[in-house]
Amino acid sequence: MIIDYDYLAIEYTKCYKDKSRVYMIQHFLKTYDNTKKKDVPFNLFPRQQDLCRALGDANNVVTTKPRQAGITTTAGAFISCEMVLADKDSPQTVLAIGNTLDLAQQMLFKIRDFLLQFPLWMWGDDFMDLGYDPLAPPPNKNVIFEICNSKELKLKNGCKVVARSSGPDASRGVGGVNWLIFDEAAFIENGNDVYASALPTVSTGGHIIMISTPNGKDMLYYETCRKAKLKGTEDWNAFELVELKWYQDPRYNKFLEWTKKDPETGEILIEKERLIDKEGNIKYDQEHWDQMINDGWTPRSPWYIKMCQQFNNDSQKIAQELDVSFLGSASNVVEPEFIEMQEKLNVRDPLYVDPMIEETWIWKEPITGHRYIMGIDNSRGDAADRTAIEILDIDGIDDDGTPCIEQVLEYHGKMTGDDVGELAYKYGKMYGDAFCVVECIGGVGDATVLMLLRLNYPNLYYDDADLNKYTMQRDASSLKPTEEGKLPGFHSNAVRFQMLTSFANMVKTNQIKIRSKRVINELDTWIYKGTAAKIDHQDGCHDDTLTCLSMTTFVLNFSMKKFIAAKEKDKAILKAWTASATLTASTPTHNIKVTSEITVEPKKNYQMPFYTNKDLKNDKFSPYRWLIV
Repeated sequence: MIIDYDYLAIEYTKCYKDKSRVYMIQHFLKTYDNTKKKDVPFNLFPRQQDLCRALGDANNVVTTKPRQAGITTTAGAFISCEMVLADKDSPQTVLAIGNTLDLAQQMLFKIRDFLLQFPLWMWGDDFMDLGYDPLAPPPNKNVIFEICNSKELKLKNGCKVVARSSGPDASRGVGGVNWLIFDEAAFIENGNDVYASALPTVSTGGHIIMISTPNGKDMLYYETCRKAKLKGTEDWNAFELVELKWYQDPRYNKFLEWTKKDPETGEILIEKERLIDKEGNIKYDQEHWDQMINDGWTPRSPWYIKMCQQFNNDSQKIAQELDVSFLGSASNVVEPEFIEMQEKLNVRDPLYVDPMIEETWIWKEPITGHRYIMGIDNSRGDAADRTAIEILDIDGIDDDGTPCIEQVLEYHGKMTGDDVGELAYKYGKMYGDAFCVVECIGGVGDATVLMLLRLNYPNLYYDDADLNKYTMQRDASSLKPTEEGKLPGFHSNAVRFQMLTSFANMVKTNQIKIRSKRVINELDTWIYKGTAAKIDHQDGCHDDTLTCLSMTTFVLNFSMKKFIAAKEKDKAILKAWTASATLTASTPTHNIKVTSEITVEPKKNYQMPFYTNKDLKNDKFSPYRWLIV
């Protein structure tokens, strides 16, 4: 066999000089094409080439990708090229971390399969005299590998690949990493913690690659993508962002067309891309596609329609797997379109911020005659948790003059215990002795309640004994005085799911006007979690304001309205008695004495509850006053 060493030297030089490794991948590697059901030469489409260039130029790269975009495969091919060209004195170490071990192993297997495709001459002089054809790939894995199993590869040139599942110990025992890969990063549980624990492995100058489809606005992948877009600002995170769309892939954009609804007629407009052959291929034109997206057009193709059908037209799966949309890609409690509706119609900049408490935003001053309800969800005191205070105007008036329930004040900060009680007293008195609901499940809010009692706050919520039967229609007169010695506050954890879903429905139907951007941000990461579909926030996110608003609106809807109904009934009875007493001079007079401030005591002969004249004059909710005969 005659070997042209000059030719091999030229080829090696071409591969080495091309930092994108595009030449090397396209000339020596094959990959499986699912649309053709066979191995084909790895001809990178333009956006895959952009990814390779980014990997060659940048230290850190994050990608957004649709399903089956070949991005994990492209990254594996690039890494395999780096390992083939590595100097023996400076071998490459790759640590692949997936949200499951199986996923990390898939990256390892891709790299292994690509390494076995390169001809032996590319591995250096040591492989030229082994009795094998140097122009052919290795006849078996033992030729180039010292270790080759499902969790680790070690090449004879010193390079190695380690596959680990995510967790606090994912990087244990692996140091000097040149390529740290997070595959499906958005699905890594406690992703920020896993990322932080693995980061020291690349502290000596290694590279980070983050690959995933979206999974809502998680704190690792979404935040990395968001900050990568801030390149040129002080908030940039030094990641190069490469965004890939399904319609950039020539396998999937055949017969591509665009649709848009005419805003005047409602007619669906269709614009088809010009075909360049009978197979449905089109010209790659990123500038044109960007303009179509900016003009409100939506792409579709036969492949896209088929994939949507396979997902049963599930909007979450389509957003996640096809449209590369962070909004809607998680199992949101409140769908993105309703969050967007609240943000567009209702969110406002605060009228002002409390000069003494900068975490307090105020949208409207108190209005005489309006009724207010205040909810308090206390912080547990840990680093992530925060206290929320929400005040709602029950008699709010929207900008168009329609009645509404609206946020008028919000505190969201790190205050705890007695300090929360003092702050709540201040805000509650400011808003006409707002009816105050303190979350006391687990005793977290007890300190706040005790402080409010010491300050003689006049309008505290006591649990309705029948709260867990909130769906039953009952006469308002069935309400009983609270048990002696029981603390005020919301203690019922049995209605948590109903409480949260009730609030979610109010948001969707615009029954409550969300003014706070902080609430919108929490709605973005409020999801159904786990197989039990528990309503919770995404890892690393918060739902303090949502829990507070849910409790407050639940009490408003299923307790406070009954109290108000009872008050109105009492007014009507008192009015009837007063009218009856003045019908004739001979009408017997009633020996009735209405007290102004009488505390309820057990085992006394109390009759129908009444309000004082002062209370009847003020059209706001206040505690019961009792009539003694």
